[in-house]
Amino acid sequence: MLTTSFEMMEKAYREGYAVPAINTQGGTYDIIRAICMAAEELKSPVILAHYVNTGAYSGHDWFYETAKWMAEKVSVPVAIHLDHGDSFERCMEMLHIGFTSIMYDGSAFSVEENARRTEEVAKVCRAFGVPLEAEIGELARLDDQGHQMGLSNIADPQVVKQYLELCSPDSLAIGIGNAHGFYKGPVDIHVDVLEKCREFTDIPFVLHGCTGMDETLICRAIKAGVAKINFGTQVRCNYVNYIKEGLAQGRDEGHAWKLSSYAEQRLREDIKDIIRLAGSEGKA
Repeated sequence: MLTTSFEMMEKAYREGYAVPAINTQGGTYDIIRAICMAAEELKSPVILAHYVNTGAYSGHDWFYETAKWMAEKVSVPVAIHLDHGDSFERCMEMLHIGFTSIMYDGSAFSVEENARRTEEVAKVCRAFGVPLEAEIGELARLDDQGHQMGLSNIADPQVVKQYLELCSPDSLAIGIGNAHGFYKGPVDIHVDVLEKCREFTDIPFVLHGCTGMDETLICRAIKAGVAKINFGTQVRCNYVNYIKEGLAQGRDEGHAWKLSSYAEQRLREDIKDIIRLAGSEGKA
């Protein structure tokens, strides 16, 4: 069932688990179906995430309509989320399409400008009854070899405190050394930043860049108040590999739908593992 992300994240924060948020690659039906069916089987809330660049091919409205259709086929709570909205205009576009969860990412700006822009979006989101996620501490990106592209900004807890005095998002992603992409080798993740921030705020935290992150760090972050964990790279790469695998094994039998079904079934098991890691099984 289609819901906002507010209630599911508040419940996750209170009860000490996280809601999985999984990027759908612009509304790829097989991925959306795998997410929703895995959530239904394990009775978990779930968030279908949409990154703007991936929607350039499919269309943002295509993603929304496909996600909404699938959400209404299951009994568990499903939110449709804009990931890393890069402007006020982009966030407004997705609100008007019907998204039930919005992220505005102003982390590249100064703390004061980030807060000003965040609050501008938050005011409209409140009018729509849609929760807003914000970010402080810009995340790095990793290439396919795990090499860092740009700086990873580990947020200063005092700057986070200053930021939250200037704006009021519903959840917050804090840079702690995490990055988008595949980690290769040791990862310098500072969960202690979240633990220090928890001393002065009760806002639910969000952990981005979970692909390849040590599961003990993810679990520790959840204990520190992370109520949403994001996966993208792992899911898209596994999906492509399952398509290749299905073709190599002749699973398609000359039919595209048979190949899609094979990849979806394989991916569904991966999503179940993410749900179990989040601790959200049976929490719907």
